[in-house]
This record gives sequence, structure tokens and C-alpha cells, in this order.
Amino acid sequence: MKSIVLHSLKWVAIGKILGQSVRWLTTIFTLRFLFPEDYAVIALSSFFTSLLWAFSKNGIAAALIREKDVDDDILGQFYTLTIIAHTSLFLLLQLLAPVLAVVYDDPRLEDVIRVSSLTFLISLIGFMSGTMLNKEMRFKKLSMVDAASESVGALSTVFMAWYGLGYWSIVFGVLAMETVRQTGYLIRAGKWVRPGKLTSKIKGILDFSWKAALQATVGYSIFNLDIAIAGLYLSTTDLGFYQFAAVLAMMPAVKVLPLLRQVALPVYSKIQDQASQIEYYFLKSQRMSALLFVPVFWGVAATANTMVPAFFGEKWVPAAMIITLYCLSMPMRSLEQLFGPVLKSLNKMNVIIVNTIIFAAILIPGFYIGAQFGSGGMALSWLFSFFISFMIASYRSCRCLNIRFKRFIGAVYKPHLIGLCMLTATWWLGQYLMQSMTPWLVFIIQVFTGGVIYTGLSLLCARKESMELINLVRNRNSK
Repeated sequence: MKSIVLHSLKWVAIGKILGQSVRWLTTIFTLRFLFPEDYAVIALSSFFTSLLWAFSKNGIAAALIREKDVDDDILGQFYTLTIIAHTSLFLLLQLLAPVLAVVYDDPRLEDVIRVSSLTFLISLIGFMSGTMLNKEMRFKKLSMVDAASESVGALSTVFMAWYGLGYWSIVFGVLAMETVRQTGYLIRAGKWVRPGKLTSKIKGILDFSWKAALQATVGYSIFNLDIAIAGLYLSTTDLGFYQFAAVLAMMPAVKVLPLLRQVALPVYSKIQDQASQIEYYFLKSQRMSALLFVPVFWGVAATANTMVPAFFGEKWVPAAMIITLYCLSMPMRSLEQLFGPVLKSLNKMNVIIVNTIIFAAILIPGFYIGAQFGSGGMALSWLFSFFISFMIASYRSCRCLNIRFKRFIGAVYKPHLIGLCMLTATWWLGQYLMQSMTPWLVFIIQVFTGGVIYTGLSLLCARKESMELINLVRNRNSK
């Protein structure tokens, strides 16, 4: 199983690195042509379309991946469900578009939502093919398709932004990416799935599918409701700054976490009857993730004041402090995402649902309070509200998995302490050097200094975890 995991991670990582390298570069250029007002309408549109995508990907797709025995008949029935679900979601967005435009007092929102919803129809080309490639852990094929589609989408976006299409460049870029991705999945799978008549064979699977879909939809809405609430209270410009900060802060997680979850669910599903193996891989994934995520997110937090003007231009400078506050909560939010696959593989949906309710009870009031103090207040509410809810939900999940909470904390606390030292030193260095140097030069010095501090302290204070990560990369670690 270890070799399967490593092989899977390798190919998913290759695909993500190739695609995201292009996307990162094009994002920098695109933002130089866009304004905060452009990002405001994209923020609201993305919230509602992604909310419904969470229903599909975490319901039908997750149920198919988890199912052990899948024949052509079951595949056909799943495809029928997909057609019904995606067509319904497309029509729902068409109906909601004018209503949402009135609620948020932004006429642009209606057309953007209508066009963006086409992704649900485009996905019918290769949704089943991509899901089966994922289930069968054929990540080499998936990765190449993802890399190609990400590159096409990113390059299309930057070209259209340069041409002057504004926020439409992002919308059409997403459509181009989705078309290439779904067509690629179909070609690489080499098999066309035909719709089948629904029978009683699928009823048991639907029970899990509905629970997973409902939880994912509610969960997504809770974790992203800040955008919907901010749209009601913040000005268009302030909302644009907040969305820019959120996108930039989330970018590493948005690109890396799907990689881990994509591999994790089929892996955990294959070892769902082996408790010791599940505990081993779960704690290891948390250790490695903390060691990688903390320096990335807290490094961005420490350098935001110099990074924003250097890369994106002076017009985005007001978002720098929001980015810093937002990134402080990101390591915890990334670790929380790793609980889902293992709980789903064990069909512990009730635990996930209760945890979602806990997050809702704490986060939503925090969003409303934070919105009264502008975009900075929203980012600050994330930091404090999420920390409280994360600790409660993590404790419950560990109990359900028969993993001592102390062991979970022991797996992740060292990178956070080391990261705090790096964050403090790097931020103060930037404040001092900004008085006499250009943002570009200060940013380079900060990155180098932060890397030296984090690497040095990791080898000194967390040598075992550091060597485990190094050996993992070398593909020769042993249990």
C-alpha cells in the first residue's frame, strides 16, 4: 500500500506542479489588468456555483469511489444520476441568477452566474471517466489531463484579461479549462459509459451519497459563507480586496489539498478494515502536511506587505493586511480537510455532520460580527472562530477514529512553534528593510531568511519529522 500511495502522490503532484506553475504566473499578470470591482462579482458567482459543485463531487463521485464492487450496470446508473443532478443544478442556477443579482444589487451577477453554470453541462462529457480513473488510482493519466486543462484555462484567462475583457476573462477561462479537462478524461479513460435504468441495486449506495452530498454542500457553505455575508455588508471595492486576499491565501491549499484528498479517499477505502494502518497513514499525513503548510502560509503572512506591491501592483496594497490575517488560520484549515477522507471511508458520516454543525454554530456568528468591521474584521473572525471550532471538531474526530487527541497534537505542534519563530523574525525584518529598499529586494531577502530559519529550526528541533519528509521524497522511507 505504501508504494501505491507514493506512486499516486508522485503523479498527482507532477500534474499539479505543471498546471499550477503556469496558473501562478498567469494569475500575477491577470491581476495587473483587473480591479477590485472585478473580483467582487467573481467572488459572489464562484460561491454559488462552487456550492452546487460540492454537492456533486462529494455525493455521486465520493459514493462511486468508495463502492468496492462496480460493474457496467452500476456505472450506467451512476451516469444517469449524474445527468439528472447536473442538469438540475444548471437549471437551478439559471432560475436563481436574477434573484441573486437583486439581492446583492449587482446586475452583472446575473449574466456571470448564467454563463458559469454551463460547467455542469460541460462536465457530463467526462465526469464518469474522471471519477473511475480516480477510483482505480490511475493518477498518471489524471495528472496529465489536469496539467493540460489548468494551463489552457490560465493562458486563456491572461490573454482575455490583456485584451480587456475584465472579469469575463476569468469566467471564460474556467469554461475553457473545464472543456479541456472533461474531454481529456473521456479520451484517457478510453471507455464511454452509457446511461442506465435506475434499479434497487443503487438504493443502498444512495444513502451514503445523499449524506455525503448534503454534508459537503452545507460544509462548503459554512466555510465560504464569509463571501456571501461580506457581499451584503461590504462595499464592492472592499469585497474585491477581501476576495483577492482570500484567493491568494487559499491558492496553495486549493491546489494541494485536492491532491491529498484525491489520493486519500481511495487509499483509506482500500484499508478501511485495518485500524492500525488507518491511524498510521492519518497521523503521518498530518505530520507531513503541517511541516509543509505552516512555512508556506505563514511565510505568505510574513511577506504580504512586500509581496503585494512587488507582484500585483500598488492598487492591491490595501489587501496586504487582510492576506496576513487570513493566512494565519490557513494551516489549521488545511489540516481540518484531511479528516474528511478517512471518516468518509469508514462511513462515519454522522460524525462529519455533527462537526459541520459545530463549525456553523461558531463560524457564522463570527462572520456577521466581523463584517461590521470591514474586510479586516472578516479575516480576523476567521482566525479566532476557526481555531475554537477546529479544536472541538478535531477532538471528536480523533475519538471516533480511536486515536488519542494527544497523539494528533503531538504530530502537528512542532511545525507551528517553528513557524511562529520564522513568522516573527521575517515580518520584523521586512518592516525594518522597507524603509530603505524596494519591495522586490525586501521580499527576496525575507523569503531567503525565512527559509533558512524554518529549515534550520526544523532540522534542530524536529529532526525526526524532517528526515521522514526527506525520505518520503526519496521514496525509501520505512514504517
